[in-house]
Amino acid sequence: MKLPEDIQELFYKTLSGDVTPLAFEQWLYTDNRLETLLPSSDYLDLISYGYKGEQVKYGLYQLLEKHIEKGDYEKWKLLKLLYKALQRDESLPQILMHLYELYWKGYDFLNDLALRYGLQLEVPYGLADSWDQLSQHEQHTLLNSLNPNLPADIQRVIGWLENEQVVLTGKQNEYGHYLFIDNRTTEERKSRYESVELAVASSKPWWIFWQR
Repeated sequence: MKLPEDIQELFYKTLSGDVTPLAFEQWLYTDNRLETLLPSSDYLDLISYGYKGEQVKYGLYQLLEKHIEKGDYEKWKLLKLLYKALQRDESLPQILMHLYELYWKGYDFLNDLALRYGLQLEVPYGLADSWDQLSQHEQHTLLNSLNPNLPADIQRVIGWLENEQVVLTGKQNEYGHYLFIDNRTTEERKSRYESVELAVASSKPWWIFWQR
């Protein structure tokens, strides 16, 4: 049985660390819906679980993951990142670099965000070897130099996810690359930027060549 959306989101937030185990426990004892929604043994596992201590997260995550669709959870996490990126606050550089990492881990529908933006921050050519080596002034200048189409490119990916043109599965292949179902048209799969293919060739890690 699929859980109601508000309970699913609470599970997601607990798994992602947005909700603490103690906060989840408090909710569990004030909202009794899970008693009828879950198998009795699973509900008993939750109400009898010890929510205090340093190691509680791992065990709780195992209990919660049984009742979510991993693909839906991955979609929730990615949409959260993308909407956060639209705010363009201090977290933007780390988000764009994380999208670059996700691109190399299999989510190649992130190609424009990863290679047009994330790569520029991950490897700021001509300035330093990494983002962390830049001065605050250099970081600010680099961010301001990013293509002004960034919000539109983010919204494009959000649209694919929300309209199920890209469906995350929560599964990985034998190389640890994330798998997804691509329902986009041939035109939608093309990069908006001519330089992206060159960026792919120049930035491809050695292990990508080895795996292929």
